[in-house]
Amino acid sequence: MNLLRNYTGRDEKSLIVLMSDRYDLEGADFITSRDEQGRIIIKVVCDKVAPPVTEVKVTADGLRAYLDVYPGVNTGSVVTADDIMVLLQHERITVNINREAINNVVRLASDGGISEKVLIAEGVEPIAGKNSQVVLNFEPVNNAPKVLNNGRVDYRNVDNIRVVNEGDLLLTKKPATAGVRGLTVRNEEIQAEPGTDTEIYTGEGVRSEKDNTEFYALTDGCVTFVRNTLEVSPVYTVRGNVDYSTGNIVFNGNVYVKNDVLSNFTVKAEKDIFIEGVCQDAIIESGGNVVIKLGVRGDGKGMISAKGDVFIGYAENTLIEARGNIEVLKYAFNSRLRAGGKISAIKDPGIIAGGEVTAFEEIQLLQAGTAGNSRFTISVGTKFYFEKELEELKLNKDKFVDNKAKIDEFLGSVNLRKKEVLENPKVRQLIALRKQLDGKIAIVDAAMQKLIREAHHPRPKLKVRGELYGGIDVQVYRERVSIRENQKNMVYFFDDKYQRIQAISLEDKEWDE
Repeated sequence: MNLLRNYTGRDEKSLIVLMSDRYDLEGADFITSRDEQGRIIIKVVCDKVAPPVTEVKVTADGLRAYLDVYPGVNTGSVVTADDIMVLLQHERITVNINREAINNVVRLASDGGISEKVLIAEGVEPIAGKNSQVVLNFEPVNNAPKVLNNGRVDYRNVDNIRVVNEGDLLLTKKPATAGVRGLTVRNEEIQAEPGTDTEIYTGEGVRSEKDNTEFYALTDGCVTFVRNTLEVSPVYTVRGNVDYSTGNIVFNGNVYVKNDVLSNFTVKAEKDIFIEGVCQDAIIESGGNVVIKLGVRGDGKGMISAKGDVFIGYAENTLIEARGNIEVLKYAFNSRLRAGGKISAIKDPGIIAGGEVTAFEEIQLLQAGTAGNSRFTISVGTKFYFEKELEELKLNKDKFVDNKAKIDEFLGSVNLRKKEVLENPKVRQLIALRKQLDGKIAIVDAAMQKLIREAHHPRPKLKVRGELYGGIDVQVYRERVSIRENQKNMVYFFDDKYQRIQAISLEDKEWDE
C-alpha cells in the first residue's frame, strides 16, 4: 500500500510533520492531494517500507482509552481487529470496549486510513456523594425591623425572634452520602468523593435524636441557628415597667419589656432586648440587638450598649454604643451615638443634632444639625472602641509579661541542670505555666495587630440628603473640616490621592459609591 488517507483532523502542515516523524518520509517521498470530500491523500512515491503501528493511550484519570492507527507503507501487513484486541489485553484494558469503533478503524486502515484519538474504551465515572442537607422547621430570622406599607416601622413585631414550644421539631439533617465508586478502563476502582457533612452544634434548650439527625426544643423560648449552632433561649417578659416592682433585670437570654424602663434601673441580657415604651436614664446592655420602640429620654446619665445593632425611635441626652449599626427612626438630640458599623436616620424627619456622632463605615442623615444646634462633630472612619480595646490588650499583655518575669526570676535562682530540680513538681508546674504564658502573649500580640489593621475603614463617608447646617465639624479619620454655611444633599469622604476630606453633591454625576 502506498496511498494514505487522513482521518486524524490534522491540517496539511501537521500531516507533513507526521509523515516525517512516524514514517521517516521526506518531502520528495510523497505527494499530497485531496479527494472529492476534501480529505488529504498522501501518495508515497518512494520504496521506503514502514510497518503498520497501533498505539493506545489512557487518560491520566484512567477513565478513557484512545487508539491511534498508522497503516503500513509498501508492505502487505495490515491492521486487524485481533491485533488491536491483543494490544488492549497487553495494556490490561477490559472495561466497556467499543468494538464498533475498533472495527471502523480497522476498515479505514485497510484503505490506508490514518486514525488518531479514537475513543475505544470508557470506564465508569464515580458519582460524588451528596452533601448533608439541613432543613429548618422555622423561618430564619431577619434582624431588621419590618417596614409597613404606610412607611412606618413595626418595632413590636421585629423579625429577629422565633418563639418555639417544648417538643417542637426544630431541625432535620439529612446525612451526607458516600457516593458511588467508579472503574477505570483497566478495571481498577476509583473512590468516589464523599459528600461533606454539616456538623450541628447544640446549645441550651435543644436535644437530638436518631443519631443527631433530628433536633427538638427542650423548652419554650426563642430559637436561633447561627454558625451551625442551634439554641432555644427562654424569653424573659416584663409585662409592665422596669421599676421598683421588678428591680434590675439580668438574664442570659432575650428580654422583652412591654412598657417603659425607668431611670436608675438596669436591663442586661446576653441576647436581644426589646422595649415597647420609653427608656429613661437607665443602663441597657445587650449581647445582641436592642430595639426601643418609642425612644430614650434622659439627662445624660443613661447608656444603651449593644454588641449587635440598636434600633430606636428617638434619643434625647443619652449615650448609645453599638458594635453593629444604629438606626434612628425620628431624631437624636444632644446624644452621643457611637457605631461600629453605620448610623442612619433616613426616615422623616431624620434629624441628628448636638452631642457626638461617630461611625466606622458610614453615616446617613436627612438633616444634620438645626438652626440652634449645629456646634458638634460628626466623624467616620475609625472604630470608637479602638483605643479602649487596644489599652485593655496592652494591660493583659503586661500582666502576662510580669507573671513570666516572676517565673523566670524563680527559675533563675535554681539549678535546672540537676535532675532532682527538674523533677520537682513545683518547678515542672512553673515551666509549663511559662510556656502557657508565651502562648497567651502571642495571642494578645496577634489580637493587637488585627485590631490595628482593622481600626480604619477603607472608604468611610457621611451622606446628608437634606440640610447640613453650618457650624458642624466633619471628621474623617483624624482630618477635620468645619462647615461654614448650610449645604444640601452632600457626601463627605476622604480623598486618598490628596490626603484630605472632599465634598461632592449626591446629585453630581461624578459621584461614585
